[in-house]
Amino acid sequence: MADFGFRDQRAIGSLLRASAGATAIEFAIVFPVFLVFVLGIVEFGRALWTQTALQSAVETAARCAAVNPTNCTPSVTRYAASQAFGLSIPAGEFTYTAAASCGVAGNTKGALVVASHVFDPIIGQLVPGLSVTLTARSCHP
Repeated sequence: MADFGFRDQRAIGSLLRASAGATAIEFAIVFPVFLVFVLGIVEFGRALWTQTALQSAVETAARCAAVNPTNCTPSVTRYAASQAFGLSIPAGEFTYTAAASCGVAGNTKGALVVASHVFDPIIGQLVPGLSVTLTARSCHP
């Protein structure tokens, strides 16, 4: 019976020295972390690109409304939505305020355009409630 204990120790020792599946196990541990890291970078890039396009759209619309509002026809909000290049943002997410002061005392000729857009990341389908509201504001005196 003492022979079984020795065989068990040898079997455990050879099992600990075996490395046949080590690469597969390391891959199974590292791959999900790597995948989350890469998807996070992609989603951050998309959010940054959306924020930049949104800011550019409100700046262009505010300048157009302040300089020559007849060029921003039929409405400033629709013009702003058309200036969000690469995005299909509805005009209802933009607001336009004519005769804004823009932080200058006594100014009543400014044009204020504000946008609020909900950004839904692709990984938000896996994790509900992961959406972020992006806002942009521009006032042109």
